[in-house]
Amino acid sequence: MTVDVPQPYDRRAEVERLLEADDTVLGRLWQYEKQGLTPQQMAEAEGTATTGWVSIYRMLVRVLRDGEVPTAPSVAQSAGRRVRAWLKNLDLSPQLRDDLIAQEVLIASRAADREAQSEEVAEAVEATKAAEAAGTPGIYVYTLPHYLRYPYDPETGRTLLKVGHSSRDAYYRASSQGRLTALPEDPILLRIYPVEESAAAERDFHGWLRDADHAGGRTQRGGSEWYVTSTKFLDRIARSKGLEVREVTEFEAGEE
Repeated sequence: MTVDVPQPYDRRAEVERLLEADDTVLGRLWQYEKQGLTPQQMAEAEGTATTGWVSIYRMLVRVLRDGEVPTAPSVAQSAGRRVRAWLKNLDLSPQLRDDLIAQEVLIASRAADREAQSEEVAEAVEATKAAEAAGTPGIYVYTLPHYLRYPYDPETGRTLLKVGHSSRDAYYRASSQGRLTALPEDPILLRIYPVEESAAAERDFHGWLRDADHAGGRTQRGGSEWYVTSTKFLDRIARSKGLEVREVTEFEAGEE
């Protein structure tokens, strides 16, 4: 008679088995890592123009497999969403489930740390000002910290992004449209797509966004340049037009 002997709990081994079966970007990154691909090769495989997402997804692997708690509030929030999705959707061992439940409490606390949030936003604002100071003509993609913390469409990660052009000084243009009087937070610059004929390029970008049903805002004070979209989609538009993609600030890419 054969008696099944319960295997000892091994968090790393269990999470790695789950990553093997994961069909999202996270699972694909896991396969890329096993193949020894560089971040640039991973970006090419995913059809993305930037590599900032690689470090975020590597962190998510460490969160799930090694029990790490991210220090950056934005990454902690992304990690919390991923942990909750695993708890809700996957068949986990009781031990791993208990570990993730306890870890999610710590992650949520870090994500809600107001002081850390303020520091992270301040760094992004400084990066925004430095990028704007160059006065590069082109398409500028902004958002507000709130829209990054709470995506308009949590399932895909798409959120409200301001897609506009500047033919000279982006900082002046943003402020002239109500940066200080109509917006509750300082905008964060995510992307610049340099192009001399920026007004024509803006019309083209907006046409793509409308055709994709990435509906834009049409409020009287908010302007007409806000769309529920993603940097991944905008990068694809830029590359289709042969434009350089300048990454200013990177957050978790959506799963679309």
